[in-house]
Amino acid sequence: MEVFQIHDLTYYYPRKEDPALKDINVSIKEGEFILLIGSSGSGKSTLGRVFNKIVPQFYGGKIKGKVEGNTDVGMVFQDPEKQLVMDKVERELAFGLENIGTDYKTMRKKVMEALSFLNIYDIKDKKTYELSGGQKQKVAIGSVISMGYKFLVLDEPTSQLDPISSEEILNILKRLNEELGYTIVLIEQRIDRCFHLADRILFMENGSLVFDGEPEEFVFWSNKKDKNFLPSVCDYFVKKGYKNIPFTVKEGRKKLRKLFKDNISKKEVKFSETKKEEVIIAKDINFIYENGKHALKGINLSVYKGEVLGILGENGGGKSTLLKNISGLLKPTKGKLSVKGVVGYLSQNPNDYLFNDSVYEELKYTLDNKGIKDYGIIEKSLKTLDIYKYKDKNPRDLSGGERQRVAIASILVMEPDILILDEPTRGLDKDLKEKLGDIILDLKNRGKTIILVTHDVEFTSKFCDRACLIFDGSIAQVGSKYDVLTSGIYYSTQINKLFSGYVDNILTLDDALNITGDSLIKGAI
Repeated sequence: MEVFQIHDLTYYYPRKEDPALKDINVSIKEGEFILLIGSSGSGKSTLGRVFNKIVPQFYGGKIKGKVEGNTDVGMVFQDPEKQLVMDKVERELAFGLENIGTDYKTMRKKVMEALSFLNIYDIKDKKTYELSGGQKQKVAIGSVISMGYKFLVLDEPTSQLDPISSEEILNILKRLNEELGYTIVLIEQRIDRCFHLADRILFMENGSLVFDGEPEEFVFWSNKKDKNFLPSVCDYFVKKGYKNIPFTVKEGRKKLRKLFKDNISKKEVKFSETKKEEVIIAKDINFIYENGKHALKGINLSVYKGEVLGILGENGGGKSTLLKNISGLLKPTKGKLSVKGVVGYLSQNPNDYLFNDSVYEELKYTLDNKGIKDYGIIEKSLKTLDIYKYKDKNPRDLSGGERQRVAIASILVMEPDILILDEPTRGLDKDLKEKLGDIILDLKNRGKTIILVTHDVEFTSKFCDRACLIFDGSIAQVGSKYDVLTSGIYYSTQINKLFSGYVDNILTLDDALNITGDSLIKGAI
């Protein structure tokens, strides 16, 4: 049964000449799990907001076409903090029910059921501002499902979460869909761990819906069109000429088992690690916030000139606190910290950097602040990050991914000796991640040192030299990415999980394609 239909929909945001959505035709059936993907700024979030009428009822603008739905739609936004309004978890889940006049007994039952289903009953009395990122996202989902919505739209709910929390959120969505029959529209950029959950794929490009079909169809369509939007497991097998494409590591390993046995012997990717001049030396660094939280506990870390270091770990584990200490925004409570060179720091929230009236002025402000008069670097940075077309636009009018790129550009133009990036890939599609990675490698080749905190294991595996895992304020492991990111449960790439036991030290799709060459194509099925 169709629960939502959109016919010939075109939508313009207020004061915009170009449509955000163009001639959209789509219908949603009850109980479907739909993955809505596309490049940053392609219109995904706008289409998601159409389902629950935020567009155009809240945003305004011009709209034409027909939108029909026979069910209420709940929405979970990209940033859970923007959705939380009450001070305690239990009150947050009850807030919506209170506003529609639900009687106390019914409201209490619905809140308790939502808390139990999401396994967050133990935090019901906690302050919402004390929660981790994953807990906040669960509470945001709980506030929606407690309202009784059976149609959920989620806008990049895992973009700010560590791999463990991301897996928990995706498992919740899977249970809602399979056990309770919820209709799910999931907007995501990190598709490696959610592609197999989808019944349908919707792919958007420049405001238009250019693909609507089953996941297997999308695999071949995306490969043929060179869209670079496939999960790495699918991407590997389709590039090898397979006809039956596995979506999960389990399915992929079944195919590799026979082929490796019959065709090639076990191999190993060799790597070497060389240490250079130390530009950051942290010895026994401790940091305690005013509220008594012990965020860093005896951190010992050396960072070398001309290297890219990726820092990963749980939400709230101390990663951002470490970056703030290195950049000088915070001073260690205990220990010694030495930093050689000019530091450029980009925090998690790009909006902290955007306060000028145009993108060009935003970058010019950085140069003027540093006394740099070479404005030619502005256009170069804008073109590199594919935001030159927005140079005269107000950055606050851009999409989340576009604002992220403007913020990155505002730091890159000053060409610091040490570049520190906190969650730089958030909201970026695969192509833009590749471009950012190329920028990072170019800076590395010019002798710059780059430290980035990220939850994106795939990005770390491709563009970082070393990786550092931080849990509960302490370093669990630091070393070559081939040591840290292989044979893990969560902090490992999908390709590594696919090849583990067959080929050692495989991390990326390129690693896999190079090591197997053409040897598997004859066995493609």
